[in-house]
Amino acid sequence: MRTWLAAVAAVLTVLFMSLSACANIPEQSTPQAENNDAGPTPNPVPGPDAKADPFALVRGFVELGGNPEAAKAYLSEAGRSAWPGDNPPTIINDNFGTVPLPVSERKIQGDEQQTLDVTVVLTVTKVGQLGADRAYTPAFGTAEYRVVVHRPAVGEPWRIQVPPDTVLVTSPDFNRSYKRVSLYFFDPDFRVLVPDLRYVAAEPATGIPPRVIGLLLDGPSDTLRGAVKTEIGPDAEMRTNAVYTDGALVVNLTKIGDRTPADRTLMAAQIVLSLREVTQGRIRLLVDQHPLVDGHGDWRPSDLPSYDAATRPGPDLPGLYTVNGRVFSLRDGAPVPGQAGNGELRIQSAAQSVDGKTLAVVQDVPSGARLRIGAFGGALPEVDLAAPTLTRPTWMPGTANSASNELWVVQNNFDVIRMVRTGNGTWVPSAVSALDLKPFGTITDLRLSRDGVRLAAVANGQVVVASVVRDKESVSIHSPRVLQGNEIRGVIGVDWGSQDTIVAATGARTQPVVNIPVDGYSIEPFSSANLGSSPVTAIAAAPDREVVAADRTGMWTVSDVGQVWRLQAQHQIPNARPFYPG
Repeated sequence: MRTWLAAVAAVLTVLFMSLSACANIPEQSTPQAENNDAGPTPNPVPGPDAKADPFALVRGFVELGGNPEAAKAYLSEAGRSAWPGDNPPTIINDNFGTVPLPVSERKIQGDEQQTLDVTVVLTVTKVGQLGADRAYTPAFGTAEYRVVVHRPAVGEPWRIQVPPDTVLVTSPDFNRSYKRVSLYFFDPDFRVLVPDLRYVAAEPATGIPPRVIGLLLDGPSDTLRGAVKTEIGPDAEMRTNAVYTDGALVVNLTKIGDRTPADRTLMAAQIVLSLREVTQGRIRLLVDQHPLVDGHGDWRPSDLPSYDAATRPGPDLPGLYTVNGRVFSLRDGAPVPGQAGNGELRIQSAAQSVDGKTLAVVQDVPSGARLRIGAFGGALPEVDLAAPTLTRPTWMPGTANSASNELWVVQNNFDVIRMVRTGNGTWVPSAVSALDLKPFGTITDLRLSRDGVRLAAVANGQVVVASVVRDKESVSIHSPRVLQGNEIRGVIGVDWGSQDTIVAATGARTQPVVNIPVDGYSIEPFSSANLGSSPVTAIAAAPDREVVAADRTGMWTVSDVGQVWRLQAQHQIPNARPFYPG
């Protein structure tokens, strides 16, 4: 009897401990659950070579920065306490240096082979860094760290006693260890969903969904804060970890507040699209174990309406180009109707609204440049904006029920102006607070993203990206930063290939056109075939459209970065300036 009772007690103890453990799973843990999307279990990383010298040890430690648990094997107990291994990393070039401390700084007594402490000078070239929000920001320059390596006694293995005060990850290791995801937030009017690029640990794969949801609940990245909105309340939490059940990824929230059915549908859109790159299966959205939206338990991206329709030019709008003071159609090379195409105005540049109904042109006048805005195909009245120089205009998107009522232009290469349509149909200038943009220098091109929450500019020949923050009193530019400043120079034009990618044209013949994600993490060069004989002079891009590059021979098109540029046979016109609506 006692044996039987002891066995029962043991089973109950194990059961109690298991339930207690389940009740205390943290949000970033990895629960054991069915996961149809989980990849193979990664092979364990071997520890450091027991015979490794201090310099090889430091190199091995840095090369494992993307796997903090494996990197800790290179540290002594004191080193583990000092190293902030869970902090967001600084990404570095994989060509880093480990050299001895200069002789003048060494304090070695007796035989150097008997030394128990060695200081290794670690020199790195920074590429970028992740913030606490897990968003990437460019970071350039070199950094030096004095890494102290210790061994308890001669013949014992070396371990790092004083590690760098930050987590260093080489670019190749970062690519292996982190997964880029797009979180989605709304523009200020809750019309368009805007991607916000973040990076989460790739292993274990079962931990990716809760990491994504945790970041989504925390709100937009620092660079987009104030520029976008979220329908998910500030108190919302995960009631349980996001896990797979019956083939569906279950997201169970709590504390979402009082929400209407329409609000809950917007919440669902943010969550489902943010998980689109994480799972291919169904997503079950719950609040306190009940469906987030009544009557709709499981979701797929195809269940959602289009939240980016306002950013995409319609198929009936082929794009335009300016040359010799007139505007022409990209479809057949014919001049557009009205003042824009009949040669009455000498036009420097132009921009068509996303819906195609309105045209803005910069007219060449004796004093410099003047802006005109009117209906496409009709008269283009002067508006109250003239200056020695004006960049080509760029439009804010309209709404489903109204045309765009705002466009931007830069006058005299420094002052950002937005033109706003009044209730009686006239256009008036309004200043944009752009003090943060001033230090980047002369602006020769500026394009609003087609969702209106970001801008891309060419400043001093470099690509600069910033967010557009709106409140009741003003519009301002926040968080400007140079993208790939060490790699891309001599930029002559930019455009938005999608909501989160920028196409830039440079004067370089070896890399004339490049694709850059909005955070600037990487560069994807387009083929230079057929473009090398003449520098590119203008660029145009839009979602689901061919990229158009112009040079002194004509205009060239390509659908993808790996393709060869094709000459538009009907457009053998030098120095054209193509553009798509937007």
